Amino acid sequence: MTKLLRIMLLLATLATGQAFAQQDLSGPWQGKLAVDAKTNITIQFTFAKHPDGSYGVVLDSPDNPAIKNVPASAVSFTAGQLKLNVAALSGSYAATLKDGKLDGHWTQPGGTLPLVLSPYQKAVLSKAAMDTLTGAWHGPVQIPNVTLTFVTRFARSAKGELTGSLSVPEQGGQELPMADIQFADNKLDFKIPRVGGHYSADFANGAFVGTWTQTGAPAPLAVTLKKGDVAKPVFPLKLSAEAFAAVAGKWTGKLQGPGGGVITIVMRFELNSGGQYVGFVDSPDQGATGLPIAEADLAATKLTAKMNTPPAQFEGTLAGKTITGQWSQPTPNGPLAMPLTLTRQ
Repeated sequence: MTKLLRIMLLLATLATGQAFAQQDLSGPWQGKLAVDAKTNITIQFTFAKHPDGSYGVVLDSPDNPAIKNVPASAVSFTAGQLKLNVAALSGSYAATLKDGKLDGHWTQPGGTLPLVLSPYQKAVLSKAAMDTLTGAWHGPVQIPNVTLTFVTRFARSAKGELTGSLSVPEQGGQELPMADIQFADNKLDFKIPRVGGHYSADFANGAFVGTWTQTGAPAPLAVTLKKGDVAKPVFPLKLSAEAFAAVAGKWTGKLQGPGGGVITIVMRFELNSGGQYVGFVDSPDQGATGLPIAEADLAATKLTAKMNTPPAQFEGTLAGKTITGQWSQPTPNGPLAMPLTLTRQ
């Protein structure tokens, strides 16, 4: 009888331990928040368990670069009931742990939306999938008034994991890192968190045929990627040696937007490795570097610099170490012109 009792106590201990293990929320949990009939935002909560059994939580959204490592407060998890607040977003989340999922609601001023979170595990790609993807792929993207090129590059890391990046040569070719790369059953998915972008495609006849969606974009864009790399385009500027000497170097200024925001603009005129005069625009506040200047002209003291992507133009008057002028570019609501003064650094 004593032996039987001990066995029963042992089983009870194991069962209790299993129940507590199932309730450990440590790690990332992810789900989709349906903002409206056409928009779903990926939401991820990452739980870290403290020695006293309480939890710290941070909120991320791979689809929205503005939501990154946002801390939660007043985190409570008792008897399968989770509650927390996210003050930075004026939001809160309440859920019940059921069948291995957190079934609950996200609340913000203006409404409450259902949000179900499941334990998140990074996709593991097969060797065959990595072999297929490894290398560069490129394809055209047609947007209003201009055609751009998407270039993706996949490589194996030192740990044997697949990494990827996306660049647009016409916009400087900056490598934007991918996240959530998935490739199975001839279907490819990846995200570009920095710009809130998502690519989804089918693999057939040696090409990826799919669509690119991006936060704030009106509609998905068709993008077909084929194997191969492309070089960054070079736009030699037709400047005389005297004109180039007058503008060579780095010029910096602040662009005051119509909504009150301020953006730093850096304009650079340089000599490339081929001995050509070239120019670039950087926007550090937007994470953009090396946007090529397609045309430039200096007539007397009047400087004109034009860009193809994005379509924009700067016209200003050069006086010593200052160029005072105007930055203009088209918008969906019509042409936009903003004053801009550049100072030589």
